[in-house]
Amino acid sequence: MEGIVNLARTSPLGASRRDPPTNTEKRTMRSWKACCLAVILCAGAIRAEEQQGKLTEDVWEAAHLEGARSGYFRTTVHEIDRDGQKLLRTNQALNLTVRRYGETVQLRMESGTDETKDGKVVGVSMKIPQPGGALVLTGKLEDGKMHVDIPSQRIKRQLPWDDKVIGQYAQERLFQKNKAKPGNRFTFKSFEPTINAVVTVRVAVHDEEDVDLVGVKKRLVRATLVSDRVEVPGVSLQLPPMTVWLGKDSLPVARQVEIDGIGKIMLTRTTRARAQAPIDTARLPDIGLKTLLPLNRRISRAYATTAVVYRVTVNDDSPETALARDGRQEVKNVEGKTFELHVTARRMPEDGKEEKVGKEFLASCYYLNSDDVKVKEFAKKAVGDADGDWDRARRVAHWVHDNMHTDASVPFAPAGQVARQLRGDCRQHAMLAAAMCRAVGVPSRTAVGLVYVEDRLRRPVLGFHMWFEVFVKGQWLALDAIFGPDGIGATHIKIADHSWYDTQSLTPLLPVTRVLGKMRIEVVQVESQR
Repeated sequence: MEGIVNLARTSPLGASRRDPPTNTEKRTMRSWKACCLAVILCAGAIRAEEQQGKLTEDVWEAAHLEGARSGYFRTTVHEIDRDGQKLLRTNQALNLTVRRYGETVQLRMESGTDETKDGKVVGVSMKIPQPGGALVLTGKLEDGKMHVDIPSQRIKRQLPWDDKVIGQYAQERLFQKNKAKPGNRFTFKSFEPTINAVVTVRVAVHDEEDVDLVGVKKRLVRATLVSDRVEVPGVSLQLPPMTVWLGKDSLPVARQVEIDGIGKIMLTRTTRARAQAPIDTARLPDIGLKTLLPLNRRISRAYATTAVVYRVTVNDDSPETALARDGRQEVKNVEGKTFELHVTARRMPEDGKEEKVGKEFLASCYYLNSDDVKVKEFAKKAVGDADGDWDRARRVAHWVHDNMHTDASVPFAPAGQVARQLRGDCRQHAMLAAAMCRAVGVPSRTAVGLVYVEDRLRRPVLGFHMWFEVFVKGQWLALDAIFGPDGIGATHIKIADHSWYDTQSLTPLLPVTRVLGKMRIEVVQVESQR
């Protein structure tokens, strides 16, 4: 059941443009359109490894997006022998085709568990393709801890474990095992490898109802699955609820989940041939506009603004904490789920600041691998004879802006790999620039948030975006390698930032999931422009 929900752990980012467009802004507009679903796409195409052992189950489900057939979900189960122990190895693969601004894109994900006959998890796996080599995660339960190994980075971890976690095979049979009837309630625990966290899922079984399974009506028992909030670095994450319809044998016949930024996905059991039948892409809904936040008015010369006041409404229990508070952003006048956000551009370091920065903002790490040979080479070339950290950081932003090529098809990867391709969208621009800054001794981090853009119909909207920040003279200052060093105005709204230190997952990107589809923003006042 967990495979389809994995898509909701990542969110789209976007860049922007203004009018009239300069050469830089034309490039930026292409980047914005290209990476509007980039973080979702960073999961990429995951090729299943050859399974060992006897294949005991091969289940195919047709996937429909907003009523249009979009792909399939496949679950395979193999009986394997590991260290003399008989285990069930379950692999779940999601393959979706979507339309975005008239273009078709594939979304693919896989995850797996090894479990005993009674459902106890003794191994986990995940694989994310990246240029230059896939990021492979495997985990093996030993001495009450999950020993996680990422061979390509020679990283080994020991995660605290809950022996009540059950595997994917056991999850599929929970209703049958519990002899589920309307009114029943129970819980189970699942491991989510993309966020390295154990999740508690609460199940409620409801009455029978008539269900339209994409043109075929059946009367089935409905059940809902809702996970508890998960605390991961930088965000309290709520995975989307899932609805499951059960057949006479209490096994799932169909299930549905609604993912912000994509829409409702319905899975129905079918044959392999029907699941893999050609897709009529013309019938697919265009999900591009789902990720944009419309504004009430245009902002002329948007990136030259020095101060803007916004009215923000967030459908959240603590709306005032949904956006970052720092030297640029201040939350005021909170009333229920609505507050004012005052954003002030900071284009130069102020004197007199004495704060210090943690070592994690200078350290080379998995994604910001500033000790990479190519990263160091480009950093040295970019800064030249620059005098002072602020000048170095600005020159890095200039260099990345001038030398990177916009390409949304590039999977998310460490900065060292980005340096070898010099291609990507706002994510790759930000990651490379942050790593290059660290390579020349300038503390850095990345930021995710929203940026002003006018869409193809010339309507003002906010698109999800990523940039980087540097610590200079005791303060954090924002820079944007997509726009160049002068592109950060008061129309960049930050959701969160992260050092990426000690991180091999995409959790630093997850804070955007808290606001995606739950936020409304209005421009109250543009106070000044430079």
